[in-house]
Amino acid sequence: MLLDHFNSFADFQSVNLLMEFPVSKPVAPAVRRPRPQAGGFLPDTLVETDRGFVQMRDVKPGDSIYTFDGGCQEVKSINHSVPRMTTLVHVPAGALGNDVDLMLPSDQMVALELDAAERLFDVALVMTKLISLVGYKGITPAMPERLARIHLSFAEEELIWAESGMLLQAPGSTLDSAFRKLSFAETRQILASEDGRALALTGMDPVSAPEPSPLDKVLAPLAA
Repeated sequence: MLLDHFNSFADFQSVNLLMEFPVSKPVAPAVRRPRPQAGGFLPDTLVETDRGFVQMRDVKPGDSIYTFDGGCQEVKSINHSVPRMTTLVHVPAGALGNDVDLMLPSDQMVALELDAAERLFDVALVMTKLISLVGYKGITPAMPERLARIHLSFAEEELIWAESGMLLQAPGSTLDSAFRKLSFAETRQILASEDGRALALTGMDPVSAPEPSPLDKVLAPLAA
């Protein structure tokens, strides 16, 4: 009798309607943090501008900075970052053209004039990370610190004059570089050689290649 009543199932909801709703809420994709920029300059690093040497913290977009082969180039933009920790390298006065002792980021790219590198690669200048130069001319690793870094952008990649005589890289918008970049192994092999004539880094016989020192094994992961 109940089954024949016309409104006995008035509150009934079709199962098909429930299929239109998701069983669980969609999970929002994780927000990717931007990868921290390598290199950069510490705020107290001196750079040569058209108004003399000034600390990097005082450089502003529109200022002109002297470069290795481009004359005075205009700074297009400036970015700031504060990595969790900055691995530092101590560069004694005179080691790389600097007139005072310096603390610089270990991943800062610095330009070098090396006779061995010129014979091997036929270029006047090569670039390498500062961490690769530990042990060269008294350069030593230092304790990491939490320090701000300043990143300059020009119209293209530049090597800028800093601390009276150092050439430090301000990279361009791409990973490509107009200058020859030495790997950690190439840098250590050149520095370990008395004059570089015995080295042929492209196609070197592994038997004749010098064995990495214990220091090299510690520094290599930092330079990667």
